[in-house]
Amino acid sequence: MLYYHGTVDTAERRRCAIHLVWGVSLMTRISTRVSGAAATAAVHLALGALLLAGWQVSRIVTPPKPIILVNRPAPVTPPAGPIVTTTDLPVNPVIDQPVWDNVVDPVVRSDPRSADPGPQTVAGGGDEPVVTSPPPVQPGPSRIARLRGGDAMQPPYPSASRALNEEGSVSLTVNIAADGRVSAVSLLRSSGFARLDKAALDFALRRWRFEPALDNGKPVASTRNFTIRFNLADAA
Repeated sequence: MLYYHGTVDTAERRRCAIHLVWGVSLMTRISTRVSGAAATAAVHLALGALLLAGWQVSRIVTPPKPIILVNRPAPVTPPAGPIVTTTDLPVNPVIDQPVWDNVVDPVVRSDPRSADPGPQTVAGGGDEPVVTSPPPVQPGPSRIARLRGGDAMQPPYPSASRALNEEGSVSLTVNIAADGRVSAVSLLRSSGFARLDKAALDFALRRWRFEPALDNGKPVASTRNFTIRFNLADAA
């Protein structure tokens, strides 16, 4: 029996089939007509013819080995390392230490004619000189402001307050200018009656005049406090 190995194309199979059919029919005819040794010889001849005719059938068809292409990476060339160059470091120059000259400050001689003469000396009859000093400056007078007019500076008693028996004391703060006039008046303490307070404020602002305060003989502005008494017994 014939075995087919490997891969056989369609034409090869057809040829093998034809040879088999022919060989079988040949052996059948030989076996029916010849007997004994003659039949055996005929069978061998038929098999030999089959082998000669169909030797390619039993040939093992071995497919060719596939060609495998392998991409081999190109050899990697290591990068060249940095080129290290050595340079000689400069030698620090030797700097000579500076030599300082001893500088002496010049001596300044003052002109004796431009110096302060100091106290004047007057030659007396004796051996000891007499020293005279300039007279001291006398300070001017200093004083507080003074009200002019005395009792005439008492404000009149309001008639309504007299009729209602209103009496009391009013304290004022008076600002006095350098010319002696009253620049401002404010109520320091009330009498308890508005009419008496208003009478005192209005009269001081309009009528009062002062001898201004002096500071080293010069008139200056100042401030003083005054108290005005409203008494019904004095107004009778």
